[in-house]
Amino acid sequence: MKEYSKVIRFLIYALGLCIGWFLLYDLWLSRFDDWLTLSIVDASVVTLQLLGYHAEAKNIFVRIDGFDTVFVNDACNGMIIMALFAGFIIAFPGSLAKKFFFIPAGIIVIHILNVLRVSALALNAYHFNQSVEFNHKYTFTIIVYAAVFALWMLWVKKYSGLKQHASSEAI
Repeated sequence: MKEYSKVIRFLIYALGLCIGWFLLYDLWLSRFDDWLTLSIVDASVVTLQLLGYHAEAKNIFVRIDGFDTVFVNDACNGMIIMALFAGFIIAFPGSLAKKFFFIPAGIIVIHILNVLRVSALALNAYHFNQSVEFNHKYTFTIIVYAAVFALWMLWVKKYSGLKQHASSEAI
């Protein structure tokens, strides 16, 4: 019965976090959404410039040599993935101090991955436009979600304390 209580606790946390997310988003985070989108565009432009391309931002478009390569809308800025990541870490066991470190570090990793994703899609659109839709829909989605899953597994195996908890219950 004790194992079920842990599952129920996790599900209650997850449900509470979902409800909290929708309320928080409507009240405050929707304003942060626009800033995050523009920061992804600007960071992608800088990344492309560092690679030697003549890139610029035009509102939510990343341009290379005056050509609109990709546009970043709110659904593509990574906020939802960041929220899912943080929600999982919050709902999963582990010390609060470790969560305060791990959640921002994971969000930074997700943000950097998203900048690299947008930069790569811009290069894809500039050099080989035919495969942009496939890469946007499948390749980069798999890469980003695999990275988030790896971060979750890192949390579970190294930082959650679950292994210590499981070994002490076995005794």
